[in-house]
Amino acid sequence: MGIATLLVIFGHSVGNGVAMPRWMESLCGLSSVGVDIFLLVSGLGLWYSLTSLNGNNFERVNIWYLRRYKRILIPYLIIIGFQKVLSVLHGMPLLQALFELSTLSYWVNHQGAWFIAMLIPVYALTPLHYRICNKVKSPVVYSLLLIVFVVVISALNYPVESIACQMLIDNVKQVLYHLPSFLIGFMLAPFAKTGKKISYFWMSILPLVFVAIMKVMQCGYWPEFLVLPFVVVCCSIFKYMGKIISSVLNFFGKISLESYLLNGVVGTWIIWYLPTLYNSPINKGGYLSYFIVCVVGTVLAHLIHLMCDKLFFKSKER
Repeated sequence: MGIATLLVIFGHSVGNGVAMPRWMESLCGLSSVGVDIFLLVSGLGLWYSLTSLNGNNFERVNIWYLRRYKRILIPYLIIIGFQKVLSVLHGMPLLQALFELSTLSYWVNHQGAWFIAMLIPVYALTPLHYRICNKVKSPVVYSLLLIVFVVVISALNYPVESIACQMLIDNVKQVLYHLPSFLIGFMLAPFAKTGKKISYFWMSILPLVFVAIMKVMQCGYWPEFLVLPFVVVCCSIFKYMGKIISSVLNFFGKISLESYLLNGVVGTWIIWYLPTLYNSPINKGGYLSYFIVCVVGTVLAHLIHLMCDKLFFKSKER
């Protein structure tokens, strides 16, 4: 999770106006694998949390929903809610601010926190997916078929005359691009719990083959399959990391959601309230302003995470 957070921070640098060589911009594009790592780990975690529920007990599933949505929506409403208040003060119509806060604006016009917009339906469908996995004879085969289906659907083009419909289709496709990572994490969770080993071939070589095929055929979102070999390399490196580096990554992993949200709004605050600094020669290339975004975003993310843990999440939920 810490690696995913750092990759997202790096990936957002271009969007925050940081000037860099073309090869670094390409690396920023590949840093979207951080989102896939987050989804992979989320799939693992949600499977574990659902194993404690009785699938026929609707009340317990409701409790599961409440806990999951609290985890993502409370930090979201605190951070983005505050941002929308400032936006209204800077002239944004109130209805537009509420529309963007609802996350519906992502599906309609690609505005707002798309990651939160994606998690809301994914979390809603996860208990059903878990139940199907428990009912079918081979959950691995079922999961693989579902992954293939999602990849194929997201790789197809759906040209329509309506610009609004085309925008909606493209936004849904963006979510589908990243969904296989979540399904893979969910599929691997039982292997992790039982201690069953998986060969490096299935975890690294085969995904890279898929990456090569998709890249040559120029279809679909091929970076999603980089997540498995990347995670394999990370896990191998983690064995040799010292306590300091592990603690740093653990710190960033805990504030991953808050950091993602703040990384997208602190830059706007600098433009609004520190225009002289933003436009000054010392900020040439956007390096100083983005350094401030990273530092302020990290500090605020930590404080908001602590506040949410203390006020809204019980110790047993942690």
